[in-house]
Amino acid sequence: MAKMRVGVIGCGAIGSEICKAIDRDEVNGCELGLGMELKFLMDKHPEKIEGLCKSLKQEPDIIKSDSTGLAEILEAVDLVIESASQAAVREFVIPALKSGKDVMILSVGALLCEGGLFEEIESISREKGCKVYIPSGAVAGIDGLKSGAIAGIRSVELTTRKPPLGFEGNEYVKESGIDLFSIEKEETLFVGPAKEAVEHFPENVNVAASLSIAGIGSEATKVKIVADPSAAENVHEIEAKGKFGKLFVRVENVPSTANPKTSYLAALSAIATLKSISHPIRVGT
Repeated sequence: MAKMRVGVIGCGAIGSEICKAIDRDEVNGCELGLGMELKFLMDKHPEKIEGLCKSLKQEPDIIKSDSTGLAEILEAVDLVIESASQAAVREFVIPALKSGKDVMILSVGALLCEGGLFEEIESISREKGCKVYIPSGAVAGIDGLKSGAIAGIRSVELTTRKPPLGFEGNEYVKESGIDLFSIEKEETLFVGPAKEAVEHFPENVNVAASLSIAGIGSEATKVKIVADPSAAENVHEIEAKGKFGKLFVRVENVPSTANPKTSYLAALSAIATLKSISHPIRVGT
């Protein structure tokens, strides 16, 4: 059977883990059996591409630092993985879908921040018969939330708690006059709907977007973001109530060694999604 040809946009912390998993077909010694090959890699920072390629057994056929010639590049793949930024979703996902390619979206917040983008992606994917994959990310409980939504959910609340430096460089924090280096006890940085949360914290709460899509939408899903100097992990707590009963999930994530703003589980979730795509038996909703 021919291998599925994959292209990856963005080789940051998550993108790099995905590329290595495809290249080696294993993670931490655990065989994946993906049956995939990495055909192209794209990132606007050539030095990141170079560093990643040095860690791969086989360098991709196509390496680019911009989107020139994208139409021809897309012909070389079956699946496009976006792991770059919210802006990259429109720039690369829309053309990929129009070319009849399946896509995986990691910067899920874009689907909430740009009005009409979600509907456009859904429409094109239906027309072209393509699949759009959105991994669960750094949380658990998505299956239960999706199942509960069938009968009706009343409320969904997400509380995200990270060490202060996990928010370093965030513009919303700067504009709010919060000095992350002076925080001595837990401090709430934001409370509001998921739509605003992903706009203000695009690198920290992509999970809020995934929860919104799986559950009751971006306005009804409530988010609380906390900087906690005593926290050693990135912690996400989800509480949902509906006709099914109550759901409470707490995940204590190890931060990515390459980027403490994200969790290692987010990369593993994307890789698990790849495994689900390639395997005939799928477990979960």
